[in-house]
Amino acid sequence: MKVTVENKKGLNKDLKIFIDKETMNSYMDEKYEEIKGTVNLKGFRPGKVPKEILKRQFGKAVFGEVLDKVLKDTSTKALEENKIKPAGQPKLDLKTYGEDKELEYVLSVTELPKVEIKSLENIKFDEYTVKIDDNETDKRIKEIAKNQPNFKEGASDTKAKEGDLVALDYKATIDGKEFKGSEGKNTQLTLGKDLFLKGFDKQLIGVKKDDEKVVEATLPENYPEKELVNKKAKFNCKILSVKQPQEVKIDDDFAKNLGAKDLKDLKALISKQINDEYKNSLDQLSKNQILKEIEKIKVEEVPENLIEEEVKILSQGMSEEEAKKKQKIF
Repeated sequence: MKVTVENKKGLNKDLKIFIDKETMNSYMDEKYEEIKGTVNLKGFRPGKVPKEILKRQFGKAVFGEVLDKVLKDTSTKALEENKIKPAGQPKLDLKTYGEDKELEYVLSVTELPKVEIKSLENIKFDEYTVKIDDNETDKRIKEIAKNQPNFKEGASDTKAKEGDLVALDYKATIDGKEFKGSEGKNTQLTLGKDLFLKGFDKQLIGVKKDDEKVVEATLPENYPEKELVNKKAKFNCKILSVKQPQEVKIDDDFAKNLGAKDLKDLKALISKQINDEYKNSLDQLSKNQILKEIEKIKVEEVPENLIEEEVKILSQGMSEEEAKKKQKIF
């Protein structure tokens, strides 16, 4: 293989690669030997088919495979031997090729600019360590406990107030008629959160177990049956239970419910979680310092094809006219 490197403008280079006829024929012979043992032709024993017969039968296909392999191997080798790191896919232009011929082609490549590694070695930045106080861990566990729903049913005459959990069955009507989705069983509502229908919760304040209560509410904009949107419905509710929120006890059982082995294990897991949160933020500060220093390093020339690719990404979703207007900004 003979390689000639021609420097074009800036980072662009042309590699003229020449492989003589004898080398190409040796690649072809090697391939024929490979397929000889697998070909079955009438009148010939396996592995005994003459090369000339194989040539007539499979010449074009064999040459196509050999050409692909030679181009791949020689182009990679040419770039490595000349220490060229391409910025993107090189372009290949075949000049001379064919069976029983030499191979000559041109590999057009845009090279990555060289960056002095020593300039990176001198970058200074702050490194941080994190030490989590036990109070931080306890505070986080208390917040988790506060958000864990834990309700206990009170006496039968307990009246529901804001924050209580009310379970109910209901049947609803619009203008006295039932509609799709008008019935609900064991529906549970935490009063005050207003998560069911706007204004529904407030009308349940004061109800007791086994009470029956008629609640009126307007069906929302996102109701599945579009013809019922903004219609006022009457809900005949049967109260099944009224439960009051209970303070969650922070113990081994609480920890096990959260997937830990025990309370000690939970504290270790939460401490690590808090540590990772702080560390990620602090590592980002270090990273930003490094990036600011890297920005100061001057690169003589940026490969044009990389700029084009980046502009394509930035202009995705834009019309052709809009992308042209913003080309310089990009």
